[in-house]
Amino acid sequence: NPELYVRVNSDIYRWQLMAPAVLSALFFGRDLHSETHQQMVALDNQFSLFKQDHKMPNLDVTDGGDPDILMGVGCSGDDDFERITSDNRPRRTKMYTRKTLFPNQEQLKSLPLREGANSIRFYLSKKASSPPVTATIYLWNSKSKVVISDVDGTITKSDVLGHMLPRVGILWAQKGVPQLMTNIRENNYKVLYLTARPIGAIDQTKNYLQSVQEDGVHLPVGPVITSPDGLFKSLNREVIQRKPEEFKIECLGNLKKLFPNNPSPFYAGFGNRPTDVVSYQAVQVPDSRIFIINPQGEIHCPLNQNMVFQTGYEGLRELVDLMFPPISEDKDVTDEQFNSFNFWKVDPFSQIADRE
Repeated sequence: NPELYVRVNSDIYRWQLMAPAVLSALFFGRDLHSETHQQMVALDNQFSLFKQDHKMPNLDVTDGGDPDILMGVGCSGDDDFERITSDNRPRRTKMYTRKTLFPNQEQLKSLPLREGANSIRFYLSKKASSPPVTATIYLWNSKSKVVISDVDGTITKSDVLGHMLPRVGILWAQKGVPQLMTNIRENNYKVLYLTARPIGAIDQTKNYLQSVQEDGVHLPVGPVITSPDGLFKSLNREVIQRKPEEFKIECLGNLKKLFPNNPSPFYAGFGNRPTDVVSYQAVQVPDSRIFIINPQGEIHCPLNQNMVFQTGYEGLRELVDLMFPPISEDKDVTDEQFNSFNFWKVDPFSQIADRE
């Protein structure tokens, strides 16, 4: 309600301004950090409808801000500048942070990132009892080749049971998938896990992928990308609208922009639905390396019906060095039409047709 106001001591604030403080007290049992509250007040030009005869505390918010409070908030606002007040005294205008999901180049360069996985932690409070939020930043070479893998029905044996059975200790994973993905990773390809599961299931999904193993071989470590939406919106898109490709195409498109000097960073894609084919084609995954696994565990190339691996991942593993030849990130990959697999492959049906 725009006419709802909150009184704090002798000040009256708009509800939109005080809602974070009230919700912080209700849900987390903690007061909103005073500096954060002051920043919100300063950003609101009409922070108080009935001003008292007192002055606002002087704020001094710099670009970085408090690292425990503003870490990961994003880009800073405009540069500081001086303005002339009514009493003809120059006064410095403060700089405030602005929320964004995309850190700029300078912020990324300031982080001590190493090749591969880098663990980071976000502290939302200065209190020692407040647990940090953990995440991982992956630093890859700009010439890296990425292999995309769906999760439900691709690594798991089915969509629905793949959600339920791991919760009771049953892995329910496709046979041979850990060995195949490990062999692909050993040939210097990067493995990316992409799923339409909601963001709330990210920990469960990561724990499941870490638990999948066969004969002591685990799935290789790689980024796990989930839908940024909540449970109900994700279910609506996945079950009712049946358009999971909308999220995947947008996500893969954004990831592709991270490789400006690499026009085709996605080397292959694994899925279990026609929508996965649509998603991979939209980001120029080669047609000969879009693999779909059916409920019987057979892998086929939907755009090349002659390529079927009835033994599933185990059959594909026998050709891993042909279809995923070892590469070096310092050298360019052989052109698609001239690599060993495509140049020497023979279509027996076309030869029979020519003879007839």
